[in-house]
Amino acid sequence: MILPGGIRVVFGSAFVDPRDPGNGVGNPFAVVMGAEVGRLSAAQRRTLARRTGTPETVFIDAVRQRCEPHRPSEYELDLTVLTPTGKTLGACAHGFIGVVHALAETGPITVGLDLVITTPSGGSARASLSGGCTVMLHFVSSEPLIVYGREQALEEIFHVPLPSLAGGLPVLSVGSPKLTVEVTPAVFARLRRELDGLDYDRLMALQRELNVNGIHLFCRNGITGMPERAIQANAYLGRIAVDRATGVSNAAQVSADPRVSEGQRLQIAQYTQASRSAILTLTKGKGRGIWVGGAAVLLGDREP
Repeated sequence: MILPGGIRVVFGSAFVDPRDPGNGVGNPFAVVMGAEVGRLSAAQRRTLARRTGTPETVFIDAVRQRCEPHRPSEYELDLTVLTPTGKTLGACAHGFIGVVHALAETGPITVGLDLVITTPSGGSARASLSGGCTVMLHFVSSEPLIVYGREQALEEIFHVPLPSLAGGLPVLSVGSPKLTVEVTPAVFARLRRELDGLDYDRLMALQRELNVNGIHLFCRNGITGMPERAIQANAYLGRIAVDRATGVSNAAQVSADPRVSEGQRLQIAQYTQASRSAILTLTKGKGRGIWVGGAAVLLGDREP
């Protein structure tokens, strides 16, 4: 694929282990940046998103610095997020984190100023990078939607018994809706072992039926009762179907969690079948606000 001159595709990984950023933990992202990004057609963007091989490819459509009297200076970012199948997402976390790092490293933004992020699909977030490799994102969650009667479909997808769903299941969102399922630690451990048997076709059908961007499964710490571990199954990844790290899923879940108090800070580990795949830090804000963040590394440019 021939790109207009001056366009860069920067790759990296977010939600890595800050104590050992090279250990493979984290979720890959691709950031498409440069003055000519606006010249890319919709078809070119879909092709590029497919070719990057990352769960989310983020196109930087515009960067503006806003300086108003009596207000702190900040940046405004217009971003478009595409999955490998060309689906447009309203919000993502590791892709947003990747954009902030890429811009800070290449010089268009100054570390220490907040960034206001918007997407054409209506997603928004506020980002802060105070130094180091950790970016914090502030989202506002939507009111939960409740769905009923999906017990059989879920058990056919995951091949494990799930808790009674008599009260329905929430679809939670901070810009990317997720069907959210709480399981016991024992069921979570079994899910991890058997993720390679996940029924991808039924997962795809359920996501289309409910218009959700994946299924978020989590369990709590047996002593504290706080959310501790998560798995994200998402059909757009193909038959792998498990996302290595998703901040928006965990953010939406924690924001809506009545057991988590305002101002409480949590660390959640996300898992694939093989091992822990991501480290996320979350702090519940006022109302439906939630902060989510993590460390990231840039792996440089390469031809997609």
